[in-house]
Amino acid sequence: MIRHDHTFVIVPEGAGEPRRIFVSKKIMNIILYTVLILLSAGFVRLVFYANELVQLRRVAGPIQQENRELHDRTRSLISERDGIQYSKDSLLNEVETERTAHARRLSEVTDELERLENFVTDLKILAGYKLSKTDAQKLRATEIDQGDDNGGQGGVDIEPEAYLEGLMARSQDSLKTTIDGEAIALAKQLRNKRNELKDLRNFLEKKATLLEGCPMGWATSGVVTSEFGPRGRGFHAGIDIANVIGTPVYATADGVVTFKGYVGAMGKEVEISHGKKFTTVYGHLSRYAVETGDRVERGDVIGYIGNTGRSTGPHLHYEVRVNGVPVNPRPYIEKEEE
Repeated sequence: MIRHDHTFVIVPEGAGEPRRIFVSKKIMNIILYTVLILLSAGFVRLVFYANELVQLRRVAGPIQQENRELHDRTRSLISERDGIQYSKDSLLNEVETERTAHARRLSEVTDELERLENFVTDLKILAGYKLSKTDAQKLRATEIDQGDDNGGQGGVDIEPEAYLEGLMARSQDSLKTTIDGEAIALAKQLRNKRNELKDLRNFLEKKATLLEGCPMGWATSGVVTSEFGPRGRGFHAGIDIANVIGTPVYATADGVVTFKGYVGAMGKEVEISHGKKFTTVYGHLSRYAVETGDRVERGDVIGYIGNTGRSTGPHLHYEVRVNGVPVNPRPYIEKEEE
């Protein structure tokens, strides 16, 4: 405790007069007590902080140890995961290799089956049988595909894990033995059957002089209003023969009706396959005289001139296709005239 008043003298540098500041003992004691209180509070707070730090260190020790253990466990799990992923990838690669081999064998079998079906269809045409609608549609699709070189892909994708689980349900040796055995046996049977049918086909070819099915002559009577070739901004794939509605339209060669229906700008249309490479098309008909799958001979009425589809007047649009590609019908029409 301060018991006396104090006077502070401030002497400026130079010639200035000194300044005196009087501070009573009361003010001095207030300042002193305030400083002491602040120091005491700071000390108490420091003690509390030190105590809290000690407590935190006691708690942090086990937590840090647990963190180290968790870190080690995490690294161990990562290593296990990488090992499992490697094993899975290796197994998937092995399965994919086997699947590719099986797919190749299945493709060979499928090719053999397709060749067999084509032989059967050819034999039906040679023997003069009436084709079913299914056979006629397949024949027409084959002719269309001959002019299309673009392939395609399809099918439903499945997850590799799901595919792997399905394969693991059976042993690899059992799966391979079953698929290989069935595929090889089926392929052998199909090849034998195809060889037998080939012999029969050769025999029938010698007997069927009209198998070539080369179109000849006019498909109808009338006036040619548009020739084969460029027309306007497009290309005309046949010739147009104008006449009154209802004029008969004739098949220009023996064959099988592979399509009868309405086709956009062509209107009512009939397509006839003449075996091997020739197909004829008759468009803008008013009505039909045949059904899909019918066997027709050259000169048979297959329909009647009309004005259906995109047409400026009654006429027949007549096409000759070789391996699915439209060609000029004139040389085939003029064969009969010669």
